[in-house]
Amino acid sequence: MDSRNMRPFFVVLSIGCLWCLPGLQGCSSGDASSKAETAQAAVSEESEGTEETVPEPDTDELKTVSVSEPVDPQAEVKEAFEKLLAIRTEPDPDEWQAADKKLAAFGKTAVPTLTEGLSHTDPGARELASMYLASLGPDAEAAAPALVEVLSDESPFTQVNAASTLTHFPKHRDKAIPVLIELTQHSDPNTRLTAVYSLGNLEEHSTAQVEAIQAALNDENSDVQLAAIKVLGQMGQPAKASLTELQSLIDNQNTSDDLREAAVASRDQIEQAQK
Repeated sequence: MDSRNMRPFFVVLSIGCLWCLPGLQGCSSGDASSKAETAQAAVSEESEGTEETVPEPDTDELKTVSVSEPVDPQAEVKEAFEKLLAIRTEPDPDEWQAADKKLAAFGKTAVPTLTEGLSHTDPGARELASMYLASLGPDAEAAAPALVEVLSDESPFTQVNAASTLTHFPKHRDKAIPVLIELTQHSDPNTRLTAVYSLGNLEEHSTAQVEAIQAALNDENSDVQLAAIKVLGQMGQPAKASLTELQSLIDNQNTSDDLREAAVASRDQIEQAQK
């Protein structure tokens, strides 16, 4: 039985009348009554002569209870974060995976530590913090003011993660979108890839957003191209201006099979949305 569910059990001993069965024990009802009265009287006399006493507390058992120091709820989070920061340059795959899993498991609880990480003097720490905050999405709202501050960070990786996270919060979205549009032209393909996906995931799409994603259809990196093709299809009606370029990709003999297949699917999505 689980000790948390255990409850004390109490046994109550009751003294009742003594019944004598005449046919089995050979005693009369009068004898039974006499014996019952005698037993009852004995119990009464014993009760009258006994006074219940409450034992004095044993002073040796009165000990001062030491109050332990409050546990820092962020201690383990900080430990996991510092571990990842220490091994980020030359990570052992298994070691990184274990540390990553540990930090990710804290979820929203990690936000205070990750927010502090955004103001770290080490650019790598800011990148790491922005990455995990981006993975939390709407749960990272408490870090929004700090994320706004790093929209102009020296690292494009920090910038794009911060902007991507801020798109979840209407109050800060207008600050994030221009940064994402600009980053679709960045020299780093991973930065461009994240920016394209982030713009495509917005509920509303301005002309500037669509144009930035449409320009990525001609990106030199096939992963960025594929991202642009997919998000344009998901956007539907707002992406109708990209139909001509999507058709050009489909007709181009140099287009890979994966890109052509994605372009056909997105073209169909956009055309269907217009009906």
